[in-house]
Amino acid sequence: MARRVTSLLALVLLFGMLALPAQAQTPDPNQVDAVAKDLWCPLCNGVRLDNCDLQACVQMREVISQKLAAGEDKSQIKAYFVQQYGDVVLGAPANEGFNRLVWILPYLLAILALAWLAFIVRSWLHRSTAPQTGAAGSAPAAAAKDEYEQRVDEELEQYQ
Repeated sequence: MARRVTSLLALVLLFGMLALPAQAQTPDPNQVDAVAKDLWCPLCNGVRLDNCDLQACVQMREVISQKLAAGEDKSQIKAYFVQQYGDVVLGAPANEGFNRLVWILPYLLAILALAWLAFIVRSWLHRSTAPQTGAAGSAPAAAAKDEYEQRVDEELEQYQ
């Protein structure tokens, strides 16, 4: 009798343990939304999957729920949707091949703009310090100014 009770208890525990993982693996909406936030609607422009109300997006969220229940992780689910719909579901171009230029070009342009700005500022600073070279540097400029003023005076006298 004790043997039957023990085997019956063992069977109940075994079936109970098999039923618990099935209940525990059912994903809640927050888990589905955590994956859906990283994916974009392939039909709408600029709408994340968790905010889209199209029937296709509702079905995609159901697929996410099924895949989470099957034990797949976020990266596997994202790879599945990329395989189905292409890179458009990631919301950004893939960081490989020619698309890498899209990722690198803004940084290169920023560096070039900063270098150009530094060059311009440096040239402005150099110009502002150039006239302050002292008396020796200003003597030729004064002589040229005097010569210019003398020519202007001569031409004005011709017209008077």
